[in-house]
Amino acid sequence: MSSEPESVEELPSAEAPREGVSRRVLVLSVLLAVVISGVAGLAIGWKVEQQRVKDDIANIRPVGTVTAVTDDSVTVELRTASGTRTYKVTDATVVDGATGCDVSDLAEGSIILVKNNRGDDGKLQATEIVVLPETTTFGGGAKG
Repeated sequence: MSSEPESVEELPSAEAPREGVSRRVLVLSVLLAVVISGVAGLAIGWKVEQQRVKDDIANIRPVGTVTAVTDDSVTVELRTASGTRTYKVTDATVVDGATGCDVSDLAEGSIILVKNNRGDDGKLQATEIVVLPETTTFGGGAKG
């Protein structure tokens, strides 16, 4: 028999170098991405909600003084927002308050609260008009 040395397997004395990134770098990268995503989502959500609230405030409780009345519209100088608005009046518009139950009963100078929506034509349509007393505190109190 010949004495040839058997093949000896080399045992690694230390960990073999791995290819790619280490586990620590991977975990830190994932955590950093989650934090950045969370902050970005929070910022975007904040701005979207802020804009929604601004839009809601612009249309909430449109209280104003009637400046013109026709058979099919009411123009109001707003107290709760800047400027004037003209609301389309239809047969479905409900008028309630001190002056009566019809649009023709509205007088210039009346203080009104208007519940509105957008009509099929995209214009503001009064669905309900409430005549308020001259001493109302809606819209910043009595205007003089």
